[in-house]
Amino acid sequence: MADKNLLDAIARGVVVFDGAMGTTLQRMQLANELTVRDFDGRQGCNEVLSLTRPDVVAGVHRGYLEAGCDAVETNTFGASRPKLEEYELGTRTLEVNETAARIARQEADKAERADGRPRYVAGSLGPSGFLPSSSDPDLGRMRPSELVEIFREQTVGLLKGGVDCILAETAQDLLELRAQIFGARKAMQEAGRGVPLIAQITLDPSGRMLLGTEPLSAAALLSASGADIMGLNCSTG
Repeated sequence: MADKNLLDAIARGVVVFDGAMGTTLQRMQLANELTVRDFDGRQGCNEVLSLTRPDVVAGVHRGYLEAGCDAVETNTFGASRPKLEEYELGTRTLEVNETAARIARQEADKAERADGRPRYVAGSLGPSGFLPSSSDPDLGRMRPSELVEIFREQTVGLLKGGVDCILAETAQDLLELRAQIFGARKAMQEAGRGVPLIAQITLDPSGRMLLGTEPLSAAALLSASGADIMGLNCSTG
């Protein structure tokens, strides 16, 4: 097998990531391929499917790999403790993240064994639902230090499941993104295993992040915070 270091692979050429997990699962629900029972009464929580229908989640990963993707993202975009607590799954945060990572790892390894081409698993960290930079009393009530712990916990599960990198995505608040980076790095230190960290911001039609940060300013801060790669996703305009 070739070197599995993602940064080395990127240095050699283009690494193709998969498409969206959430909207793919939503289309399956609309087509009645997923039922209310599959969601265990937690409609809207795609992450619970890693526990109730791992075959479906594995099938989404497999489809992207068969289409030629080099990397697949775990079904954990909304698997931080605050998000899971909305569906009474907060106490299962580690289980949800580790299980999702193992599902993706198994499919990536199968594809790699089939043709010898390296495949990678990216552990997805989505927004917590809070904006620590905001003056809004509800959105801004979560302190950055609390968010660091939230994302540390999530990353622990992803690392246990065998991810090759951590992907902090769809960030609208730079303080939250820093908390994701710091939390992920803390988990790596505890695990004694470091993996590359990708940080992706999202922009509004003005070309700035939601709270006004310009991309170049974000790039400077992310570099200083320890991100290995910066990207954009889910932006408008």
